[in-house]
Amino acid sequence: MAGSIRRLPPETASRIAAGEVIERPLSALKEILENALDSGARSVEVRVERALDHLFAVADDGTGIRADELDLALERHATSKLASLEDLDRLASLGFRGEALPSIAAVSRLRLTSRPAGAEAAAFVALEGGAATDRGTAARAPGTTVEVADLFFNTPARRKFLTSPTSELRAALRLLEAYALAFPQVGFRLVVDGKERLQWPAVPGTGLTARRDRASELWGARHATQLLEVEAEREGVKIEALLGLPEHARATREGQIYVVNGRWIQSPMLGAALRQAYGNLLPPGRFPAATLWLTVPPERLDVNVHPTKREVRFADEDRVFSLVSAACTRPLSQIAPPFTVVTGGARETGAYPAWTERVREGPPEQTYLGLELPGPPAPARPATAPATGAEPELWQLHQTYVLAPVRGGLVIIDQHAAHERILYEEALARLQGEHGVAQQLLFPALVDLTNDQFELLLELGPYLKQLGWDLSLLGPPTVVIQGVPSGLRHERPGQLLQDVLDGMNESTGRAPDEDLSHRLAASWACHAASRAGDPLSQEEMRSLVDRLFATSRPHGDPHGRVTFVRLDLDELHRRFGRA
Repeated sequence: MAGSIRRLPPETASRIAAGEVIERPLSALKEILENALDSGARSVEVRVERALDHLFAVADDGTGIRADELDLALERHATSKLASLEDLDRLASLGFRGEALPSIAAVSRLRLTSRPAGAEAAAFVALEGGAATDRGTAARAPGTTVEVADLFFNTPARRKFLTSPTSELRAALRLLEAYALAFPQVGFRLVVDGKERLQWPAVPGTGLTARRDRASELWGARHATQLLEVEAEREGVKIEALLGLPEHARATREGQIYVVNGRWIQSPMLGAALRQAYGNLLPPGRFPAATLWLTVPPERLDVNVHPTKREVRFADEDRVFSLVSAACTRPLSQIAPPFTVVTGGARETGAYPAWTERVREGPPEQTYLGLELPGPPAPARPATAPATGAEPELWQLHQTYVLAPVRGGLVIIDQHAAHERILYEEALARLQGEHGVAQQLLFPALVDLTNDQFELLLELGPYLKQLGWDLSLLGPPTVVIQGVPSGLRHERPGQLLQDVLDGMNESTGRAPDEDLSHRLAASWACHAASRAGDPLSQEEMRSLVDRLFATSRPHGDPHGRVTFVRLDLDELHRRFGRA
């Protein structure tokens, strides 16, 4: 690159710095919320209008900022939380860089209003794109309000990559949930478009008692009473935890919350230690739901390893891993796996085919892409015990693949991928006009959702009804499942509903309504489909083959994975040296 080296204009440098700290609207909310908690607030209210990038405000009752320091608070690297370089090695606050407010102000229209205790009135300063536009006095109780409007208005390229407003709001609910667990002594309130969406009063007391009371506020008393307590300390590191039972496990890691010295973080290491503690209580692909609080000496913790403070580095990770795993193992070792049942002398773990057997219809042979499928199996010919001198028409290999002989070779079908393709197309048909029929449960099932799952359920309600779900709201965040889509055989409809919602939460982007149908259909198919390890009867295998080759794209599942492969007889002849 030719040209002389030059300094960037201050406004350009500010926007670049803002991009490093403020990735998305949620990042701005997180920074301001952490400032409120650092100020000693005992009550925090978050107000949102339309969407986080349109307008949000955070009001607290903390110590406040003096009028003559408002401008200083909006300068880069100005902070009340550090006095010297050595303070970086013993941080006890959530924020420390002094970049959040000026970075947010550089890409928004921001208004900062504050009143310290003892001041006669509050003072405010308003900025647009980082430049002050107004200032004066205002009426306000002691504390601080930060109002952020039109986020990224002067960086239009950034706006193109924002997630949908509803996805961002659900992420904000998860943020508030995490910090409500981190600070049970603080009351939280969320108001969206003038309507209260949540209110969690401050919890009296300390320790695990207060943490369980806060969990009860968040997830309901019925769920909170089932959580297992963990408390241990070793070499100055203390762990407290509330562990979900194995049946509370999720399809993703969204049910795991880690709080280190009051800071909500992400940590693959802590996730691995937690998973090790559960051991074989959970099948592959399921993740524990748990909240862990760690207290670590500040000098043994590096919180400056990520621009948005999402991660931390422990000075002795092996010891922390060992402590977490050992401490969580103790209460879990007292419970038995709920997934193992005994039927006919055989142990079956988590094995339940997720579709209903149906009678084969249509001609005895079907043709697809040159594959001619044989007719139905002879009556009463079991797959595992063929009649003398005859072979079964279909075989299940390692309870994962279905083998079907065809003219000139063999077709090997991945039973999970094939069932995903079937359910995906059936779900799309229901979502695009053919309303599904609900199969009523003999006993309605209660399921306690997380707050972000509950918000997503409200958004997806009409779509879930079209799929065949019959749901009613008992009260946030508890849902009553009265019926499930017809044809479904699933022992835990509540777990399936949570898994489907988790699958939707993993999708991001500003998708149009028609894409919502595809994403919901894909999530439903992924979690309702049979799994590797599910034993299938001859009838179920026949139904699987028939329904797969009746779909529009039987060669792949919704994720693009191959559903079947063909092995030609000529290839077998060559391998065995036959002419």
